[in-house]
Amino acid sequence: MLNKLVDYIKNNHPDTDVNVYLDAKYIQLNNAQLKQIADALERGDISSLPASSCSANHFIFHFGSTFILVQKNTTDSNAVFTAELAWETDFLSVRSVRDKAKGFYFINFEFDDDYQVTLLETNKLIEGHVNNADKNQKIIGKVMPVLKGFMTAISD
Repeated sequence: MLNKLVDYIKNNHPDTDVNVYLDAKYIQLNNAQLKQIADALERGDISSLPASSCSANHFIFHFGSTFILVQKNTTDSNAVFTAELAWETDFLSVRSVRDKAKGFYFINFEFDDDYQVTLLETNKLIEGHVNNADKNQKIIGKVMPVLKGFMTAISD
């Protein structure tokens, strides 16, 4: 599925450096693993650690039809990590090499040590689709607990 995302980016956003995706450590979780993280969070088995405790610098977190490219933030911002969520959707890709291909919906964001999210602008838009900040915030709100649990689990 990562190849599908990389091909989509190459075909629809040629100015994007796909090496950022290709050079990142790739981690895919199945539904049972996601449930295990969710259950551990709910029971309190995973104690929340600050995002800066996660020693990973650059990785792709993949579950279901969602990819999250996570990178340590190197700017002067309070954010510890920047991220780009890519979610496979039924919106058609107008410039895709294949007819009736699924597209990807992108949401860029950053988060601080407490996993508080700030949405960022993205130039990877699906033609004719309106980018809705409230909808994006809800999507990120659903994936952050899993990402937080995963990052806490792999923290030193």
